[in-house]
Amino acid sequence: MGKSTVGNAEQALAYITDCTLATVEHMASLESKRKGHEYRRQIAIAQCAIGWIQKFGVDYSETRAKEVVERFNGDVAKWAESYMGDRL
Repeated sequence: MGKSTVGNAEQALAYITDCTLATVEHMASLESKRKGHEYRRQIAIAQCAIGWIQKFGVDYSETRAKEVVERFNGDVAKWAESYMGDRL
């Protein structure tokens, strides 16, 4: 999903959620950042966004949220751990 394809509030929520998950994914891959306050804050924001997406029935099929929901039962922290690899 790209910013230029956003045409309504639901798509905007899906897009912003995808962007936040991209930030979490990037931070999870950085060993020095993975336990910091900002990392935990980004996970909390993404978790809230996924909750809203599910609550309001927003289509998230073109976003990272699809993997979070389908493979990690909607748990952003567990999803992020999968990007930490051997550093756990």
